[in-house]
Amino acid sequence: MDTNKVSGITIEKLKTECVKIWESTPDTFPVLHKSYTAYEHAVNDKRLKAFIDDSVRLVKGFRGDGEDPVQWGTAFKHLIYDCGVNVVGLSGDSMRVLLDGGFCDVTSGFISEARRFDPVFSLDDILQSLRNVWIMNCIQKLMDMEIELTPSIQSYSMLYPYTDNFIDANSISVRKKHDTNSKLGKRLSGEPAAAETPLEEKLFRLVGMIEGQYERSRYPMVYQSLRGIHDAQVRSMQQDNSVRLAREEILDISVEKGGSSVLADGCLIKGSLSEDESRFIFCFGILLQFLDDLQDIMTDKINRHRTMFSTNGGRDELQRLTNRLINFTANVMDTDGSFTGAGAKQIKKLMKDSIILLIMGAVAGNDRIYEKKYLAALQGNSPISFRCFKNSYKRIGREYGRLKLKFSVKSLEIPMSEAFASGNLS
Repeated sequence: MDTNKVSGITIEKLKTECVKIWESTPDTFPVLHKSYTAYEHAVNDKRLKAFIDDSVRLVKGFRGDGEDPVQWGTAFKHLIYDCGVNVVGLSGDSMRVLLDGGFCDVTSGFISEARRFDPVFSLDDILQSLRNVWIMNCIQKLMDMEIELTPSIQSYSMLYPYTDNFIDANSISVRKKHDTNSKLGKRLSGEPAAAETPLEEKLFRLVGMIEGQYERSRYPMVYQSLRGIHDAQVRSMQQDNSVRLAREEILDISVEKGGSSVLADGCLIKGSLSEDESRFIFCFGILLQFLDDLQDIMTDKINRHRTMFSTNGGRDELQRLTNRLINFTANVMDTDGSFTGAGAKQIKKLMKDSIILLIMGAVAGNDRIYEKKYLAALQGNSPISFRCFKNSYKRIGREYGRLKLKFSVKSLEIPMSEAFASGNLS
């Protein structure tokens, strides 16, 4: 099997086309259509702080028994809706899609199934998995499909936290990593492979769940895309090696990993994709990968993990890369002609607005490595001041640490997610 080919569309072709779009995207300061005054920042900062205070109070007060779950979920949904509309500036229709459009039900179902599959699957891994679940739900919306939890969404979203953690573990030898990755590659290709460790047994069970939904002979694109992301993930291990990588190699590896990951999402939603659909979804994966790399820039620098952002040539280059990422996001979402339904247009706008907001937050969190003049200019397009952004991330991080401690004493993630899903905005 040509593992670098997806139903006649090669990964190399998608990389070439999407890199061309990336490199032709201007790295000049982005033209964003809304600006904010110092007064508006002050008002929104105060509202965001109140939202976090109220949310923390609500979550801390959740007991899981002896209370009305619908009332609790409704109160939490209203808090999030008000923050999305009145602080972040998202539309009411967009927030209703997120909160009453199936995403919450899928979230609750995923957490329950993840715990059933692996009772010790960590809260960190659940949240990492949910990020991919929500991406796949967005793709369902792009395709005007019902937002639902499928076996493939469940299994694929759990598959890569396992392998990411395995690859990143310093206590595991390179040889053992190679052996497990080789067996997983064979299993994804439909070749005989025997599981010899508890991790391999879990990985193979997850592949089996996908096989239960998509017969190999009828859906070759599904398995070619899965092998594509597996190969890209194995190749990305070079970013942590002592071997020096040229900028072109770092770009190529990052593009392949990000694009292939979300391409597999699309294939697992629909079974197969057209060339235009593949190109859009591949580009979507690239911008998400670059967003991750921007968010993790300081950690990657410390760990000597080579990405486009962690190996930049200084502030000016970093700022131009950030500009390009914002412009690339707008370009990909605004010019797509492959998903044109009413639901697709709505979700693309929500995706664009959300990603640009996350880019703003990433810049705010890494403000020490940007020029003050640049920060001031970009902050003018953010609904929240960068100082408030940074302080809010720190606060949320502290509260999340306390939440994990609380959940280690009494497991509440399933009843809490069910209560949240049962709430409504009516």
